[in-house]
This record gives sequence, C-alpha cells and structure tokens, in this order.
Amino acid sequence: MKRRMIAAVLAGLMISGLAGCGDANGNSKDNGTDTSGEKEAPEGQEAEESIVKSGTKGGGDVTLRLAWLGTGQDKETLDKCLQKYTDKTGIGVETVYIPGSWTEYFTKMQTMIAGGDYIDCAYVAIEGFEMFVDTGMAAPIDDWIENHKEEYQSTVNDIDQNIMDKVTFDGKVYAIPEEWNNVVTHFNTKLLADAGLSVPAENWTKEEFLDYCEKLTKEKDGVKQYGVYVPDYYFGVEAWLYNNGAAYMNDDFTESTINSPESVEVFQLMQDLIHEYGYAPIPEKNVDAIQQLIDGNVAMGFWGRWPTNNYNANDFKDVAVQYIPSFSQNQPIWGGGGIFTMKESKHSDEAASLANYIGSAEFIKEFMAAGAIPVLNSVAKELVPELGYPENNQIFYESAATAKAVHSPVQYPECEALVSRVISDILVNKADVQTTLDAAADEMNSYLMDNLE
Repeated sequence: MKRRMIAAVLAGLMISGLAGCGDANGNSKDNGTDTSGEKEAPEGQEAEESIVKSGTKGGGDVTLRLAWLGTGQDKETLDKCLQKYTDKTGIGVETVYIPGSWTEYFTKMQTMIAGGDYIDCAYVAIEGFEMFVDTGMAAPIDDWIENHKEEYQSTVNDIDQNIMDKVTFDGKVYAIPEEWNNVVTHFNTKLLADAGLSVPAENWTKEEFLDYCEKLTKEKDGVKQYGVYVPDYYFGVEAWLYNNGAAYMNDDFTESTINSPESVEVFQLMQDLIHEYGYAPIPEKNVDAIQQLIDGNVAMGFWGRWPTNNYNANDFKDVAVQYIPSFSQNQPIWGGGGIFTMKESKHSDEAASLANYIGSAEFIKEFMAAGAIPVLNSVAKELVPELGYPENNQIFYESAATAKAVHSPVQYPECEALVSRVISDILVNKADVQTTLDAAADEMNSYLMDNLE
C-alpha cells in the first residue's frame, strides 16, 4: 500500500515536469552536497535535450551507466577520475548528467527507468535514500560485499560507523557513501577584527551570538552592514533546530514536531533577528547570501563546506568557521550522498565495484578538493586543511561521529516544499510563528501518516 502511494506521488511529480533548480541562497544544497553551477534548461527546451553524457571506453563488453546530478560542468574531472577505474578493470563508464534540483533528478531518473532507459548506479543525496530503498529502485550490495570483503573493507574501514548506518536499511547495505556536509557558522574575519571580535568558542551561547550580531551590525554613509544572514533553506534551518533540541519531525518520520516549543523558539528568534532587532536582512530569492559574506555586506552566515567553491572563485580568504551557537546543545547535522546500485542493473557486481571505487581514497583525493567533506576520515584530514581556509576548518570533519542526519522521509519533496513556504512566511512576510507552525504540523502529518503502517 505504501509503495503504491509513493508511486502516485512520483507520478504526480512527473506530470508537473521539471520545474527548475534551487535558488542561490542554498536551496539546491539542502542535503549538504555541492551542486554549484546548476542552471535551468532554456524555456521550452525538453529536459532530455539538457541531459549531458560523457564517459570512458573500456576494452570489454561491459559499459556501466552512472547517473550524476548536474549539467556536466565537472565532466572533464569526473571522466579523468573514472578513466583510472576503466584502466584497471576494462569496464567503461557512461555518465549521464541530469540537471535540476534533487527532487527533479530523482523524478527524471524514475521516468528514465520506467521507460526502459536503464541506470546501473546513481549518485544519490540523502533526500533520496529512503525513497530509493522503499520504492525498490535501489538494490542491497551485501552479496558483492561478501565476495569482495577486502576491497570493501579497504574503503569503509576509514568511514565512521555513524555514516555507514545512514546507508544501511534493515541490516542491509545499499550504498557506498562518498561525501557529506554539516552546517556551521561562517565569519568574515575582517569584519570581526573591525568590531574587535575574535572567533567565538565552540560552545558559544545564544546570548553571545546576539552580542556578536549587535556589534557586527553597522551603518555607514547610508549603507548597512548586517551582523548575520539567517538560514532560509531546509538543511540550514533544521541545523538550527537541532541545536535547540528540535526538528521538523520525529526520527522515525511518523509525526511532525515542527510546532514544538523548542522549534517555535528558534523560528521566533530567526524572525526577530530580521524584524525586531534589525541584525539580518530579509532573505531575497535572487540574492546570493554567500556573496554577501564575501562582499562584507553581512558578517556571519550558516552553510557547510560548499562555499569554499565561491571563496576560491573570489580569492576570498578572510573567513573562519565555528559551530552554530548552542541554543541548548551542540548537535551537528549531517547531509551527504553516496553511490547506489540500481535494482534493474544487468551488471550489479560491476556496479557495486564502481560504487566502491568512487568512495575510495584514490578517487576522492583527485575529485574533491573543495565543496564537500570526504567521508573517509584520513582523506578529510588531509584535503580539508590543505586548502588553507577557512580558519578552524577541522570542524568540517571532526563531527562525523556525532552528526545527526537531516530528516529526509520518503515524502521529502512534499515536506521540503512545505518547509520552504513556512520559512518564507515567517522570515519574509512576518507571519505569526505559532499559528504558522501549527498549520504546518497538521499538513506535514498528512504526508507522514503513511509511515505509520
């Protein structure tokens, strides 16, 4: 019954078509993965025409099809990395880049598979983990693991069990994780210095945070410098909620908790930072919040490691990071992705082998210099500091053992759309927080009720 309901939801999404990408403020990165460079297909152009393909040619009869989110902006680097796999195994890899948001990516892949256009393995963000497993799109790789223990263990022995648990369902392993992100506070250190401030301690409190906001909010010659840019996307807001013992829903995805007192307190604080204190600007859809930090228009923002791509492009190094203020606790959030083997693959062993290679140190060291945190601890400890900034960058990887996954039920598309409306109503339109969250809880419960079975 549950799977029939999910199929109906996906069918509805297919009918609506591909609506475009997340906005520049971070909505395209709700899982913490880096999707910079994505853009919407030209108006009137069919989605299939926007799909870019690249790959490597093997010397044998097997060519695997790998689905990857994007427009092919990183295809040269990815092909170069995959060529090493092909050289070792003789297996070719055709990478199919599917543009759009994660919801659109999952929906398009479902459409492709339903039409007989097979995929052997796919890069999947946490938003799709439950969906891919529950609908039977993905297959467990335990048989491959049993027959390739040394190869498998050489990869996963360097990954925290906390992360492996996120790709394990009913005791079966479905994917090889590759990268992740948390959400931390980013500081423009020049603005900190101008205000006589230093990077706070990791357990800084709400009161200390408000003090920083006040001292970093200034106006000169009619131009206002804001102390903070409030997170306005699913992943970032739930990171704040976690730090106050709150969340959008309970951990088994059966009941909404978005209107709990702890959640109301966080949403009220976010609204007050903008409308009561004047410490933060009203979020605007087409304003790049990360660029605002780089340009010195805001002093603090809340993201994972993905802004390092923006920092590189702007040669911006006046930046440091620290954990989110401990409103009542310090609970890091986890969002990331991995390579899933698809149930319809005719080469499941080879697909699992490719997934394991993409999760290996050899691949990650060459592919992931910036933008995300490698799940391999030794590689993270090498690559993250190697970039040289932000200051205090060890917090990008030291929380892997304790990070809690962002809530991503099978009904993620509906829940994410609802949360986005709630965030806008509260932050932009200044709606009453308690009333808005009570209504949101009722609507979210209508989506989650199927999980009670």
